[in-house]
Amino acid sequence: MQPTLLIDGNNILIRAVEATRRSAMHSASGTDTSALVVFIKTLSRYIRAHKPYRVSVLWDQTSTEVPNWRNHLYPAYKANRPTAPDSYRRDSRFLVREFLHRAGVHQHGLVGFEADDLIGAYWRREPGNIIILSNDKDLAQLIGPTPLGGTCSQVRISSADTPTDTWTASQVQEHFGCTPEQLPWVLALAGDASDNIPGVPKIGPKFAVKHMAAAGWDINKVDHLGIQEHLEQAHLFHQLVNLRNPWENSDTNLPRIPLFMPTQPGPDDTWRALWRFLDDLQLRQFQRQLMAGELW
Repeated sequence: MQPTLLIDGNNILIRAVEATRRSAMHSASGTDTSALVVFIKTLSRYIRAHKPYRVSVLWDQTSTEVPNWRNHLYPAYKANRPTAPDSYRRDSRFLVREFLHRAGVHQHGLVGFEADDLIGAYWRREPGNIIILSNDKDLAQLIGPTPLGGTCSQVRISSADTPTDTWTASQVQEHFGCTPEQLPWVLALAGDASDNIPGVPKIGPKFAVKHMAAAGWDINKVDHLGIQEHLEQAHLFHQLVNLRNPWENSDTNLPRIPLFMPTQPGPDDTWRALWRFLDDLQLRQFQRQLMAGELW
């Protein structure tokens, strides 16, 4: 059965931005198209490889003006991130979203939520098999059986000349020492410095697995003084990192992902708009692939 492909737009874009900071490519008008080119190549590569019947690119929809719902629970969440806007990333995101719109690729963001949240929500409501395209370790908790009877795997982006890194439940067990379903507690106890979640003091991933396994994965039964002293914090951090459970109105505010029917050469205005967009940016390679039916 053809899968649904859920794409962490921010994760791919950030990787594209970082990979092209020293190798800028500009259109005749001076627009930096470097990150856009890498993003399109990545998207094209994995769509061709997995041949999904539904595709959605999900975006973070948070800012200093519209904080993440997690900030209401824990104000220090991601407080260690730079507050100054990255104009290169912002401009690249605008170009990518414009390309997706003209190319007929479904995309979605929900104010106050991250792409991870939306991926988790679609994981709960989409039938059939799901592939998540992202290098974010938090999404590994969704790997394995889905609530509607499908199977979920995570594809981690690799370079063009290396094999695709696909994670299944066995890879999660091997890497983390626990099942995907148990992973949120490991992440909560060990913390995540990149998100400014400290976890429980002096508890790393291996220690978290050891004590949680001994307690039958019941945090309230863990026989460790440090964890028991920080039990309230542990529950809070678990709420921040857990993507498996629904949050308020999560599934009712999501549009259904349409069948993947990207813009193709033809007489309609949509096709001409996409062609003009690529032409204005001098993206000849993608124009040629589009004409030959090889982009997707």
